[in-house]
Amino acid sequence: MTERPASDLRTVFLPALCWSRRQADFYAVTQDLSPDGITFRSAFEPAVDESLTCSIRYIGQVETRVVSVDDNLFVVRLMTSRQRAAEVARTMLALSREQGRSFESARAHPRINPARKDVLVTLEDGRVLPGRLINVSASGAALALDHTLASGARITIGATAAQVVRIFRDGIGAAFAFPLDPAQVHAEIRL
Repeated sequence: MTERPASDLRTVFLPALCWSRRQADFYAVTQDLSPDGITFRSAFEPAVDESLTCSIRYIGQVETRVVSVDDNLFVVRLMTSRQRAAEVARTMLALSREQGRSFESARAHPRINPARKDVLVTLEDGRVLPGRLINVSASGAALALDHTLASGARITIGATAAQVVRIFRDGIGAAFAFPLDPAQVHAEIRL
């Protein structure tokens, strides 16, 4: 692969499922967007000039042609109308800017990764679900759950009352009903 100036690259990470006539479905992740095309990282390396169909999260299905391959990376160019290509580029650039923003500077409390990750989550109706803490702060926690909860649902994480404020794939973000003392938030915390 040829080296590209860093100013031409826009980093954007989006999961994708790709396939071709010669290859069944394989997973890939976009790595960057540049004037050369979209770079993907994948365990599978398609052939140069191979036509691929790629279904990219937030973008949709696009027809592409592989223009270069190198060490688990491949670059594709879109095989579509200029209008659709421009729409894809605008969406990917917007997602790149969003992914590049630093959310830590906007956070009121720092996040920690707890040593004890397993936790029980009690729902308002009394059901108890197993969960895994992803991170904890004085104001809330992120948890991996096998069940879908609604935004706004009141829950108890361990013994700590909280409310679901964010939903993401395979988990939730919850705000504590009463923020913790920041001095209590450390790797050995028990909620």
